[in-house]
Amino acid sequence: MSKRTDKFQTIGTIMALVISIIAMVTSIYEANIMKSQQTAMVWPYLKVTQFYNKDYFGFRIANKGTGPAIIKSVQVDFKGQPIADLDQLLDSLSPNRTFGYDILRNNSLKNQVFSANEILEFLALPRNHEIYQKETEKVLENIQHLRMRVLYESVLGDSWVFDSKDFSYEINSSFKAEVEFIN
Repeated sequence: MSKRTDKFQTIGTIMALVISIIAMVTSIYEANIMKSQQTAMVWPYLKVTQFYNKDYFGFRIANKGTGPAIIKSVQVDFKGQPIADLDQLLDSLSPNRTFGYDILRNNSLKNQVFSANEILEFLALPRNHEIYQKETEKVLENIQHLRMRVLYESVLGDSWVFDSKDFSYEINSSFKAEVEFIN
């Protein structure tokens, strides 16, 4: 073989290597774009809101994101003290309450999976019920002392914590409730 042929083979080999490296870098870049798109397609975003209508006052939790939200931990505090269950919460909000589960509307949050655009009434109390109106007013006076933190994940394992204290969200938090709220 001639030197000229060896030179062309070397140049060809180097060009093939450069093309391979460019193809590998392009593949990695495309894989990262696809991962970002997949993450965006399953991104949950929980929003807690208060609602009022002529009959009820309460709280709703909604998933405004594009993917399911998996609830991992829920903590409800009243005046800085963790609340264990719905009875303790209602006793804290209205110490001399006479109403019970018969007039409440509530749904459990713990271990729930909220699909995108799902809305759930977390807790609702009668607003204009003649017997319970004063108690509901007492609850409304004390509602400012409530704080709710919810740890939730996407199906890809990314996590967020919603905090009602300032309606903030913390990404990839390691929050775990001191006392899990059961309702």
